Order: sequence, then structure tokens, then C-alpha cells
Amino acid sequence: MSDLILHHYGMSPFAEKVRLMLGLKGLEWRSVDIPNVMPKPDLMPLTGGYRKTPVLQVGADIYCDTKLIAEELERRHPEPTLMAGGVGLAQAVSGMAENALFWAVAGFVMGTNADRMPAAFHEDRAKMRGASSVNIDKLKAAAPMQLEQLRPQLAWSADLLRNATPFLGGDEPGLADLTLYHALWFLRNAGGKGRAELDVHPELTGFMERIAAIGHGTSQDMSSAEALSVAAAATPDETTGVAENAEGWQAGDKVSVTPTDYARDPVVGTLDAYNGQRIAVRRTDEQVGEVVVHFPRVGFAIRAMKQN
Repeated sequence: MSDLILHHYGMSPFAEKVRLMLGLKGLEWRSVDIPNVMPKPDLMPLTGGYRKTPVLQVGADIYCDTKLIAEELERRHPEPTLMAGGVGLAQAVSGMAENALFWAVAGFVMGTNADRMPAAFHEDRAKMRGASSVNIDKLKAAAPMQLEQLRPQLAWSADLLRNATPFLGGDEPGLADLTLYHALWFLRNAGGKGRAELDVHPELTGFMERIAAIGHGTSQDMSSAEALSVAAAATPDETTGVAENAEGWQAGDKVSVTPTDYARDPVVGTLDAYNGQRIAVRRTDEQVGEVVVHFPRVGFAIRAMKQN
């Protein structure tokens, strides 16, 4: 079986979510450290333009977005399951934790730490959001409003955990727990002001201790050059083809795939697989040869490209 290769950086909250997935399953994996801002010259040959963190590589198959990474880890390594409490619980918690809660945390963290962050980081994140420039004063001024948005959501999260036994889905941790945790982890790591907001909720701090104890599995560092060599030497796995669908997509269609929220950098290739849950695009890069880039259907847009 091919190695699991995670392209990530230490302070990425979404990467922390996947690192904990690997830990929950007790997996061995290879760790490739990537920049937290563009350019990412050793990631682009693999993804074809997708720039969010993290990315999971298995040979010449490249998996984007933590929801899909969770599904792929579950497919390859079913036990212990990530789906304690069920897929519906995981998706429901994701709807809260990765949207309103996460963005309130991000706005508060960015605003309260704006003066400590490098200009290149601010500029990169502004471009991800589609802004032409960054306004540091505006970020700082918005922090109190973001805090007011955050506090009720922390209280709601604490209420969810008040009767947890000891996890959201029961006795064992699952994806729902890791998804909630990653937003709280981001807040806790942002400095004393973030920790102070958590400390008033012992349900949250106790929960975070239980999740942190899962660990990250067993990792070994790998250079980005090694990861590219792995992709170049591998052949993508066979895919399931394109199922009948309401949009009329067919195998071999030339398409671009982009996130629907932010960092809308297109990945262009031929449609290799589509089943209403997943999208897979086959593309060729001069550095790594043929790769297949996989996305979840929800949260991503497919657009037709003109055939050459």
C-alpha cells in the first residue's frame, strides 16, 4: 500500500484536523512541510492550482479538502472508524464549526494579532478572499464585533458537550469531534485572549484535552522533492467513472474545478470520475506526469472548458 503523504504546515487548523484523523486511526504517514502563503512551487505540480491546506497524496492520487480526506482515510483504513455517531452528525457539526464558528474565530484571531503577522501573510489571505488589498486597521477594528459573534457560539458548543459521553457521538471520538476541535484549537493557539474565551467553558477545555490526547499517529518527515518523485513514479488508481447526473457531465469532459467559498484557483483537466459525492480530474504536469486530483462535490463548482 502506498504511503500516506500529508502536505501541511504546523499552524494550519484544518491540517490539525487531519493530523488527528491519522492519530485516531493509528496510522503511519509522511509529513511534507509547505509554505503557509503562496507561492507553493512544489505543491502546484500535484494539485494543478488548488492551494488550500492540507492536501493528502497517495502515490499519484491527490486528495483535496478535509471532508474528502476523511472519506478516503475511512475507505482505505476502515477501523477504527472516523464516523462515530454517524456521517450525519459529522456533517451537521461541520456545518457549524467550519462556517460561522470558524470565521468568527478567524476574524477575532486576525484582528487581535494583526500587528504580529507578516505583511506577506495578510496580503496572501486578502487574495484568498478575493480582495485587491489588505486593510490592517479594518481587521483590527472588526475584532470586537467578531468576538461578539464568537461568544454565543462557544456557549452553544459547550452546551453540545455538556451531556457528551465523553464525545459528541458517544464513547468514542469521531470526525464530529475533530471538526469542532480544530476551530477551538485555532482560538487557543492565538494567544492569551483566545484562551481566556475558552477558559470560561470547562466543557470546552475538558473536551480539548480529550481530543489532544489522541495524538497524530506516527509521522516521518519527507521533502517536497521526494513527494514529487513519488507521484512521478506512480500510476493513479482506477476510478469508478462518471455516473448519470443532473448536470450532464460525461467522462472525458474538459473541466475546471474550484472551491465555492474562497481561494477559487481553478484546477483544469479531464473529468475522470463523478458520482454525486466526489469529483476526480485527470491532468498531466511536466514534473510529475499524470495525476488524478480528487475533490468532494459539495463545496466545489465544475465548469466546462473549451476543448482544444
